[in-house]
Amino acid sequence: MNKLYLLAALGLIILVLAACASTGEGAKTKLVTKYDIALVKVVNTTDLTGRAKSPVADTTLVNKLRYRYEDNLVRTIWSASEAGFELTLYNASDKSIMISWEQGIYLDYDNIGHRLLISSTKDADKDKPQAVSTIAPRGNLVETIGSADHVSQSSVLGVYARSPLLPTDYASAVRYNGKEMKLILPITIDGVVNNYEHTFKVIGVRQVTAKTSWLGL
Repeated sequence: MNKLYLLAALGLIILVLAACASTGEGAKTKLVTKYDIALVKVVNTTDLTGRAKSPVADTTLVNKLRYRYEDNLVRTIWSASEAGFELTLYNASDKSIMISWEQGIYLDYDNIGHRLLISSTKDADKDKPQAVSTIAPRGNLVETIGSADHVSQSSVLGVYARSPLLPTDYASAVRYNGKEMKLILPITIDGVVNNYEHTFKVIGVRQVTAKTSWLGL
């Protein structure tokens, strides 16, 4: 029995040493592509005056680029990346707010429209109608919004996976610097549908070191 313990301990030591060696100076650093995406404009296209309000940078989080937008109807915080659009919406009114995801649209960098897909919807249900989200007075909604067209099923394993909205290969990604994308959300308040058009712009593309576990994996 002691011999078995000794062999197990020896195997663990070899594994740790191998991991340390792989993370040493001679190991190749793995880099991943990251985008800096700004929310540059929000327009309520239902507002016949055509007035556009400018979003402002939100600095409450140090390591995350976020933007705040609010008007007399909604208060929102947005963060965008190659993975999708993160939304926090607060209903400061005394009326319920409803968001019809099926009526919204994502316009990519080539101005091609895509159905929206929220993170609370299962990937396998990507082609099914999504329920309307209702935010009660003084309530809030936290959701990540992606594209239904960027979800596919593996022909081999049969599992679903979400692909990035933008390329993750750095050589390809740098060509998207300066590109714009739009997200249109229909928000209904007191029976009136307000179509909010959000314009996002890639303001930077960079490479960062990939995070690794204590085993260097």
